[in-house]
Amino acid sequence: MNIATQVREYIEKLEEGSIFKYNNLSNISDNKMAIAKILSRLTKNKKINRIEKGVFYKAKKTRFGKLKPEIEEIIKAEVKNDRKITGYISGILSYNKLGLTTQIPNVIEIVTEKRKPSKTIGGFKIKYIQGYMKFTKTNIKYLQILDALKDIKNIPDSNIENNYKILKEQIRNLENKEKLLLLSLEYTPQVRALTGAILSEISSLDLSAIEKSLNELTKFDLGIQKIKNKKRWNIK
Repeated sequence: MNIATQVREYIEKLEEGSIFKYNNLSNISDNKMAIAKILSRLTKNKKINRIEKGVFYKAKKTRFGKLKPEIEEIIKAEVKNDRKITGYISGILSYNKLGLTTQIPNVIEIVTEKRKPSKTIGGFKIKYIQGYMKFTKTNIKYLQILDALKDIKNIPDSNIENNYKILKEQIRNLENKEKLLLLSLEYTPQVRALTGAILSEISSLDLSAIEKSLNELTKFDLGIQKIKNKKRWNIK
């Protein structure tokens, strides 16, 4: 079976609305030039749509015409590269999924290991943010919570008291709270203080590492009344 036939079969098996990249076809052939020419021909014949260089879209057809890519598919393509996790959702979209805000963002924030320039894909603006550490499939959920603690004062259309309550419940339900503790040590002092405050209320973990990492002269004016033992965590 020649390369062109294999590429067409791959695309035919994709669900409508799927996004794919050159490297998704690497198991067919390592001849990138041949793959590029085939995809170019399929794009000209309107079998697929080119979103940006190296990124293609199998349009979903309706009686009203072809639909644009959905944001979920765009994000999936941006955070995964040939089965390797290359980023994760943060910012307002993540906070929306955590139940902290009802706002839908105009800009999608994706955390990556290296800083990258912003771009627009399928009508959506993607902003890349350099993360604090390496991330894996198993720690992304923890990092998203820590990101929310970092931005807790600035999450739009939300209430900081309610945000604290929601995040405390999210942390209560984590399987490995010690992992959150260790990851928090790589974040800002405010995140460490809030993590310590929450973990002190819902766990019996040794939190001395967080306490030692905080400067006793640095105070965090957050205005959250529900925090217990604020003095221990330098929270006002």
